[in-house]
Amino acid sequence: MLYDREHTSITWDNNMAAEHYPLTRQELIELIDILLSIGQSLLEAGAASFRTEETMIAVGMGLGVDRIEVWVTPTGIIATVISAGEQQTRVGRVGPIGVNMALIAAFDQLSRRVAAQGGTLESVRADVETIRSRRRELPAWVVVLAVGLACGAFCRNLGGGWPEFLAASVGAGGAQSLKLTLHRLGVNFLILTVVCSLVASMTAWLVLQAVPGSDPPLGLIASVLLMVPGVSSVTTVIDLGNYDLVSGVTRGALALMITLSIGVGMLLTLWITGMDILP
Repeated sequence: MLYDREHTSITWDNNMAAEHYPLTRQELIELIDILLSIGQSLLEAGAASFRTEETMIAVGMGLGVDRIEVWVTPTGIIATVISAGEQQTRVGRVGPIGVNMALIAAFDQLSRRVAAQGGTLESVRADVETIRSRRRELPAWVVVLAVGLACGAFCRNLGGGWPEFLAASVGAGGAQSLKLTLHRLGVNFLILTVVCSLVASMTAWLVLQAVPGSDPPLGLIASVLLMVPGVSSVTTVIDLGNYDLVSGVTRGALALMITLSIGVGMLLTLWITGMDILP
């Protein structure tokens, strides 16, 4: 995505922008480092590629560059900024992708403020670091409890009884707790998905052995719903809708691989327990 001062829909305060125009070479180096930090954080939080590009561009234009070009994929970013004939290009690698909508919203607010009011490189960098280091709004135990109850509620919606609700809730809660730990350790997302799906479905099976239900397969199926790649699937559609084929196809492949990994985890449970979920 390419933007310059003559062909941009972004609005900013001309007086504020003028304070940083033109930018020196060292300022451009610092600016592009800030932009890459924003882009990497957004993608790792689950933001769509077009949203990441727009946020980076809004901040860059708000800080006074003449022209900015950004190429975003789910695994990497290439950014170029130009001011008064000086040009800087950087490439950044994106880490494991998770979900953090609060972080996405915070960067969106920052980009709108900088685009409208301008700012200094020092203040924007401080804001970026504050957002990146901000703790999640909810403690881990609340997330684990909410995920467990949500999967249990899905089980009830699917027609399961209270034993299946209990099995799905306990299995999903345990898997979510393990998922947070493995993600923090940087475990490969496919291995993480297989292990968490195995733990969720196996835990649900064990609960149903202690508290038998009328439809045990529903308890196992509902226990792994937390692993369904909902955000990746939605951003796949968004990126394809914006004709961002590279990001859309990549995210679609990622969602498919995660779905297959869920199946592998459940198959391991069925193999270990000898359970048959087919009618």
